[in-house]
Amino acid sequence: MPVKPGHPMGGRPGSQRSAGDLATAKQPAGRPKGEPSTIVNVRLPLPLVAELDRYLDRLESQTGLKANRGMIARRALALFLASHASADATAREG
Repeated sequence: MPVKPGHPMGGRPGSQRSAGDLATAKQPAGRPKGEPSTIVNVRLPLPLVAELDRYLDRLESQTGLKANRGMIARRALALFLASHASADATAREG
C-alpha cells in the first residue's frame, strides 16, 4: 500500500510566492554584523510611538534615507547613556 504524502503537491493553498516575495526572501536575516547584540522588548505608549513615526517620516523626507524605529531607539539610548555617563563623571570629580 503506497504511503500518502503529508502535504499535497505544491504546498499549502495560497502559498505561492510572487516576485516581490522572492526579492524579500533573499535579504540577509538574523543578527546584524558588528557588535554582538540581543533583542530587548519594550512597551511604549501609543502616543510616543506615533510621535516616533512622525519623526521617521520627517527624517526620510528631509534626508531621503530610510530609518526604522529600532535604529532611532538604539541611537537615542546610546546618546542618553553617554550624556549621563559624562554627568556622572563630572559629579564624582566635583
